[in-house]
Amino acid sequence: MRSCYEQGPIRPPSEAMSLLVRVSRNCPWNRCAFCPVYKGGAGYSKRSVEEILEDLDAMVEVHGDAPRTVFLQDADPLLAPPDDLVAVLRGVRERFPAVRRITTYARSRTLARRPLEDLVRIREAGLDRVHVGLESGCETVLDLVAKGVTADQQIAAGRKAKEAGFELSEYVMPGLGGREHSASHADDTAAAVAAIEPDFVRLRSTSVVPGTPLADIEEEGRWTGLGEIETLAEIRRFLAGLDGATLRLESDHSMNLLMELRGDLPDDLDRLLAVCDDLLGRSEEERTLFALGRRTGRLTRPAHLERPGMREHLAELRDALLPPGADPEALFLELRRRFL
Repeated sequence: MRSCYEQGPIRPPSEAMSLLVRVSRNCPWNRCAFCPVYKGGAGYSKRSVEEILEDLDAMVEVHGDAPRTVFLQDADPLLAPPDDLVAVLRGVRERFPAVRRITTYARSRTLARRPLEDLVRIREAGLDRVHVGLESGCETVLDLVAKGVTADQQIAAGRKAKEAGFELSEYVMPGLGGREHSASHADDTAAAVAAIEPDFVRLRSTSVVPGTPLADIEEEGRWTGLGEIETLAEIRRFLAGLDGATLRLESDHSMNLLMELRGDLPDDLDRLLAVCDDLLGRSEEERTLFALGRRTGRLTRPAHLERPGMREHLAELRDALLPPGADPEALFLELRRRFL
């Protein structure tokens, strides 16, 4: 029996401890302007059930029955024939009886086109949660970044996933509309989330990766990225639009400025808005020092500025890294790119 197996390049932050099972390779769409993951690589392909089950056997040899959570890769495993996916899910459950959760990425377009009865079969076979890249509910933004799906399709897909019985985690990208479409991006995305009623919303702030189509769009002058505080102001507007929604908000991505923006809506909404308002209401000096401290790993929340000597230390660091009169946003962008 072989003790090696195939794995894909990414998984959600919340699946950091999960066993990664590769059901398909790469992304069947691969045109989203912001995404660098599969650009320039091999094309999309489905793996056979036999290959995947052999991988599972190898995983048992390596890990025993220790895994408690499993994530199915790559970008859209639900494109696999339903019978194949059911066989894979049963294979996971048989080999790892202690597994309490199996999750996967799913494209909205795929969910919207899959018959409900197929999704129900897949859910009953053991797939518990789907992670969907909503990104935006604004048609203009979806077109700009070549998402390949409309807002109505996003809503229909999310609602169908819920109807099938999945836990649903939707990703939202603050800043994806740039300065040009920030307000409509925030408002329309909040409206889409409210219509879908997902279990989770996960914030993943936009950061332009060199070499992506979004970088080209920015270079052409058709899109202007938001600064750190502008992005936070957009998040605040988005959250205000979720008044009355019931969901869990998570800020579990390294690109987010405020990782403490997490809680249960509607109960925590006022607290989350206050977290935004605390930083937004500070002086430009304090906002700059906090963003610098956050991007260099010296602090994680604005309250940490109160630590003895922290402001002085960050001011010295700013003066060392930034020439007089330079825009700190360029530095923050460079620091963020180190984690991409």
